Amino acid sequence: MYRHQFCELVTGQLRCKWEAPSVRQELSDHIQDHQAALMAEGMDRDQAEEAAVAAMGDPEELGKALDALHSPWPWRIYHAARTAAFVLLVLAFFLGFDVLLGNGGSGAVFWGDAGYTLPEQDPQSLLEYYSFIDSDTVQTTGPVTGGGDIGPYRLSPAGEALFLTQENGETQLAFLVSTFHPQPWLESLKLYDLACSASDDLGNQYGSDQFYFMNTGGRLRDLCWILLYDPDPAARRFTFTLDTDRGSVTFTIAPEGGENA
Repeated sequence: MYRHQFCELVTGQLRCKWEAPSVRQELSDHIQDHQAALMAEGMDRDQAEEAAVAAMGDPEELGKALDALHSPWPWRIYHAARTAAFVLLVLAFFLGFDVLLGNGGSGAVFWGDAGYTLPEQDPQSLLEYYSFIDSDTVQTTGPVTGGGDIGPYRLSPAGEALFLTQENGETQLAFLVSTFHPQPWLESLKLYDLACSASDDLGNQYGSDQFYFMNTGGRLRDLCWILLYDPDPAARRFTFTLDTDRGSVTFTIAPEGGENA
């Protein structure tokens, strides 16, 4: 058996692969030193190499003994750290540094209206901020209940609803919906792409042409403003339905007070 064959058989038993080059070099040097000593005694080159290799013993047994001395855990920790670093780089690519740092898209421009920007992602701040746009007056508020799943997206209400009156007397019903999914490679769910309808306890039906949506643009967690134009101010209960081929979600709003209070 030749020197390089013996060294490969020995290092093939090592689980800690980063130790293999140094072990291989150490074995090779030892065999060469023994070979040189045998050649000095008159043995030819090939015979000296075979004798020096044979003197090392069984390569597999020697390899197993050396493996017991070289723990594989540093090698495994190295690979785990490299894998974790790669995963973090992928997350940084998909999420953007603003999400990784916790900004969550703060200050993003609403989709559908470049004139409105988010001061922050806190739902209550958004609701308070909205009451000052276009001289709207908050007539009443009300709790929002409901929500559910549409495919991988979880939809839930965020904050209370606002029943608004504009200077021209027109009314609006506004509330926030939070959408969340744990898969950073997916885009956020755009509610304005969904079929939306609403009804109230007075029997009024509201079609998709009476809705307006604005998204903050977050990837994992997104907030969407849903606006209903010309809701009946006398109604005490509104039901909103978002419908897709992957399921439907319903939200219920019960304004406090109202003309029939």
